[in-house]
Amino acid sequence: MFASDLVGALAEERIEQHVAVLRGTQAAEVRYRAPVTVVGAESANETLRPGTVRSLRGILRDVAPDIVQAHGGEALKYSFLAGLGKDAGLVYRRIGSVHPRTTAGFRKVAYGAMMRRAHRVVALGDSAREETVRVFGVRPERIVTIPNGVDPRRIRPRRTREEVRSALGLAPDAWVVLSLGALTWEKDPVAQVHVAAAVLRRSTRAVFLIAGDGPLHAELARAVAAEGLEGRVLLLGNRPDPGDLLVASDILLMTSRTEGVPGAAIEGAMAGVPVVAYSIGGISEAVRDGTTGLLGAPGDPRTLAEHVLTLLESEARLRQMGRAALEWSRRFDIGAVAPRYLRLYRSLVGNRLDSSIDQEVTP
Repeated sequence: MFASDLVGALAEERIEQHVAVLRGTQAAEVRYRAPVTVVGAESANETLRPGTVRSLRGILRDVAPDIVQAHGGEALKYSFLAGLGKDAGLVYRRIGSVHPRTTAGFRKVAYGAMMRRAHRVVALGDSAREETVRVFGVRPERIVTIPNGVDPRRIRPRRTREEVRSALGLAPDAWVVLSLGALTWEKDPVAQVHVAAAVLRRSTRAVFLIAGDGPLHAELARAVAAEGLEGRVLLLGNRPDPGDLLVASDILLMTSRTEGVPGAAIEGAMAGVPVVAYSIGGISEAVRDGTTGLLGAPGDPRTLAEHVLTLLESEARLRQMGRAALEWSRRFDIGAVAPRYLRLYRSLVGNRLDSSIDQEVTP
């Protein structure tokens, strides 16, 4: 979603762009204001796909880009293997905090080598910057800190709070807790069920909405059934209307095991919805604990449940946090973030790229 927002903002600056999508399903879910080429398989796969490498090499030949922006580790891997950083500036945007599988062994060595070969690494905040230096050995001067960004127009609601609630079958006075995101190990959606169970034991007004899809969908459905929460925890699947869901909600809940500076938290803030989440990765840079939301220790769903109840039972504090979140979110507007990427691109092209590459062999 960030890539889509960034492409849109740069298109307004008349920057010629081409998008290479690694998975076909992503091309169907996200719109870009630029030509799109699907270069990979339909789903994630740890196995190296030579066809994807060949397709990216074809893009290099046909498009001849000045800059290649790799969003995430998988994109970095394929960009590097395709040689997309040899004649063009390679900018790697680290999306999340380091995955446990990448903290040691071959993965750590390989990804560290690729990051050091990138012309610049974009860290979304101070925690990601420090981690990039400490874990992967990237020199601090090669790292640029640019916050995450969201186009507020993308999450503008199309319906009123009452209309959305009615369509979902929710009571007008229900307390609505929303989760937005992929149903993956990183997001730990089953923990959201544990939070919901603790809250619903003490509240008859609360309803939990989980919007998103992914490999843990079946496990999540089983967890809801095991807790007897059908009708109280609604699995909505992928939705094209995050703005509508946010306007109908009172709290945004996140239970991620690993995060960068999450776009979902920023979207919630832009909608004036306080966030309850684990204090992990860069979440504390998107959520001001006690001011725009409430954070708990990682892996402690009981504390998150207490935070949810604290806010739901104090409407004045809930609304105050919502107003503070809306004000805080202005720094993450894509209109303020995109010019920083444009300055980075121009500086790399102006400094002739090759002079800034570390000369090392990648294992």
